[in-house]
Amino acid sequence: MNPMDEAEDEEVPCIEPLLKTKKLSLIWEYFEESTCDLSRVICKQCKQKVYKGLGKKMTTSSMRKHLESKHKPLYKEMLKSEESKKGQKHLNVKSATCDIKTKSHQLSIYESMTKTECWDINDKKSKVIHKAIGEMICVDNEPYKLVERTGFKKLMEIVKPQYKVPGRKYFTDNIIPEMYVELKLKIMDMLKQVHTVSLTSDIWTCSHNNESFLSFTCHWISNDMIQHHCVLNVRHFPGRHTGLAIKDTLERLLQEWDLENKIHLLVRDNGANMKKGVDDASLCSSGCFLHTIHLLVTESIKSQKSVQDLMIRARKVSTHFHHSSSATDKLKSIQIKLGTQPKKLIQDICTRWNSSFYMLERLLQLKTAILVYISDVESTLPTFNPNDWLLMESLIHLLKPFEELTKRISSNKSIISEVIPAIMILDTFLNRPNTSHFGVGTTKDIMLTRLSKRFEKVIKDDNLIIATFLDPRFKLLFFKPENKQIMKKIIFKIISKFNNLNSNIEHEPTSTYIPAVENLNAGSRESLWDFYKEIATTSNIDQTEEPMSLNYTDLDDYHNFNKDLVVEFEKYCNMKCVSIDEDPLSWWKINFESFPLIGNKLLLQKYLSAPASSVYSERSFSEAGLVYEAKRNRLQPQNAEQLLFIHHNINKF
Repeated sequence: MNPMDEAEDEEVPCIEPLLKTKKLSLIWEYFEESTCDLSRVICKQCKQKVYKGLGKKMTTSSMRKHLESKHKPLYKEMLKSEESKKGQKHLNVKSATCDIKTKSHQLSIYESMTKTECWDINDKKSKVIHKAIGEMICVDNEPYKLVERTGFKKLMEIVKPQYKVPGRKYFTDNIIPEMYVELKLKIMDMLKQVHTVSLTSDIWTCSHNNESFLSFTCHWISNDMIQHHCVLNVRHFPGRHTGLAIKDTLERLLQEWDLENKIHLLVRDNGANMKKGVDDASLCSSGCFLHTIHLLVTESIKSQKSVQDLMIRARKVSTHFHHSSSATDKLKSIQIKLGTQPKKLIQDICTRWNSSFYMLERLLQLKTAILVYISDVESTLPTFNPNDWLLMESLIHLLKPFEELTKRISSNKSIISEVIPAIMILDTFLNRPNTSHFGVGTTKDIMLTRLSKRFEKVIKDDNLIIATFLDPRFKLLFFKPENKQIMKKIIFKIISKFNNLNSNIEHEPTSTYIPAVENLNAGSRESLWDFYKEIATTSNIDQTEEPMSLNYTDLDDYHNFNKDLVVEFEKYCNMKCVSIDEDPLSWWKINFESFPLIGNKLLLQKYLSAPASSVYSERSFSEAGLVYEAKRNRLQPQNAEQLLFIHHNINKF
């Protein structure tokens, strides 16, 4: 055999697979493969070789051009055949869709492409779903990575087969920023219609990445006398927390929201840096009432050694059960045997004084179960003798009014008019003798001293005085008798100035009888609110029991105030105070037309707009803690700001 023939026989198996490649285009009916040169084909009409390429570079373009230029009749014939084939394929796909069971076959490329057409990423339907997913990420504090998780993608494929979920970067760079801008513009338009707003601000540092944020929340009353709140910013606050840095950040935020000339009051924490920053920004401010209460209670508890030792032992017991699952199970089984509903002990935290109250309260509730546990199990747990349990009960009774007050002031509906009445109630509560406070006398005395010292300036603040008076639940009921004449002067001057009244009308001084807090017997009150409600509802006492002219005789400048204002003042004070549980703004919505001066809507919107505490800011930080959880500690601060803004506001506006 010829060696060359042997070589040719060896090459054939390598060429044949390439020649047998499936050809879908009709152009191949007019050409054939060249066995000599695999990159070229041979025209069946003129036998001319035409280049087609190899592998990924193979194309039919040169063959089509050759047929079009050299054999036009054949080229037109091929075009007609292609149109006919395309129409037939479309009919085949339609027929297969109507009755899939008639014939089982593999879909062609055309059938696969036309079977389910995905919506474009900018399609209106896609945008609606994008926004819904973005809202879910913000409201439920979900990570951006949610959109790339297999389970979520499978769910969307079932619910909306035409919708393809974009990656997380698309939501980070497009959807969330668009939602943020849209919502921000909506709130800005709303704030343009508002005459006066109040703010709260605080600073928080994330424990996962040590990034700091400054909160900036807004509070106002609309023309329909409804209270509104929103989080304007939880702004990233890098660097040192100096008064200058706080001032600069606050000024930028005020400028960003166009609020420079609308601020009535900013409620802040009691930190020296925050106070300096707010003062340097020329903003009128008030310390957070609940933060002051926290300092007052913690200082008082530490002042009495027996109470402090009790707290240390109670904390050790609670910590023991929190760190041991077997101890928790044992305590649970003991409670079941005793026939009581199983409960867990509560661990206190240093930043919330009321958590210590709840810890002691739960310990006392589980007294029997804890004693059984200590007797059954050999442990290093501290024990409580009978005097300790009595001391614990006395301390709980002493702290109960503070807890009730903290819970009430923490509500979003609480306004700054509640601060002075709360201080006066606590003052009266701590001044009265009570046998249930046995063993905590030192703590109680320190509380009374701290209450007077820490709130000395607060009860003299003009903003709080006029707010208390404008609240139909309180009016002048909670001012001490020796201070009422001074309070009346302040009230008249503020209302006169706000309404631009002339002060040249002389008027014979008259007054209404206003009972003093001290006139009520509080010895039988079990709850702070029992006492609170009785004081607030005593204005229905017969007005004729006291001469109408006694309380104003030493109000030297009373005759200089506007006559109409004096008449309104008397009429307002003579009306019965509404219940402590009623909404003061709802009362004014019905009655403000009866008091053109005192019930001036702009006056009410200004002085009743501020909250009693900065709790609203702290709640925004609680959400920030959920956003900045351990698995998301690399989240960019700007993205976190947008997520928190949308989370707090999207369901309100």
